[in-house]
Amino acid sequence: MKGWFVGLALVVVVVASGVGLWITWDSTQISSADPIGPTVGLVSPPTSSTRPTTTSTTVPPPPSCEAADDPVDGDPMTDWATLVVDPAHRLPEGFAPTDLVEATEAGFEARDQVRAIIVDDLAAMRAAAEANGTPIVVISGYRSESYQQELFDRQVEQSGEQDATLRTARAGHSEHQLGTAIDVLDPGVGELTPAFADTPAGRWVAEHAHEYGFVMSYPDGAQDRTCYAFEPWHLRYVGRDAAAAIHDAEVTPREWMWAARATAADAPG
Repeated sequence: MKGWFVGLALVVVVVASGVGLWITWDSTQISSADPIGPTVGLVSPPTSSTRPTTTSTTVPPPPSCEAADDPVDGDPMTDWATLVVDPAHRLPEGFAPTDLVEATEAGFEARDQVRAIIVDDLAAMRAAAEANGTPIVVISGYRSESYQQELFDRQVEQSGEQDATLRTARAGHSEHQLGTAIDVLDPGVGELTPAFADTPAGRWVAEHAHEYGFVMSYPDGAQDRTCYAFEPWHLRYVGRDAAAAIHDAEVTPREWMWAARATAADAPG
């Protein structure tokens, strides 16, 4: 992880005790259950010697999921762990990481590309899943802006624009373009469906991916905060410290990143 980020006292939103769930159920969601509660405060990411501690600072919730083309707040090459890429915030036109390598570098057969900075932890996650008897394969990594446009157009043709916006990011708005997001599945299974969550490999990923620096960007029951339908196969690398902080805070990655960016912007100096 970049040196500036390790030294930065990132903070995240934590679960309010005794506060009821506040999301409004949408019929397009997979489940009405929401394991991720509302947020009211911030938590510092853990270091090698300390656990997260709460602070009294609060930040506004992330922006709505309405489509827009506001530029992302930061440099996608250096701010990869906290950059909010969503329907409202897009990457620079034509952005492509300069350090892409094939996933074969992490021991996968797939030749999909990922950023070199994720290879070591991706390899460690692959090995741990395999040792557990629940191997995973990478079926998607970096996507160019033009390829993402093709995917979105195809989804619109299949299910209409309204449904497409819940399931496929518009060009420039995909975490895959960062080169730090991957889609994983069981070996021999090529279809991306929520059923992956109920497989042994899917359960292992949900329970352990954060130990290797990966977080599930679009968890179940959080569509109003993630802006997309449940995708148990979509993982984004944020590094082990940030992933642990997100996991411990029990918030969505988008909420954590928004809080982290807002707090860093307000910090003196």
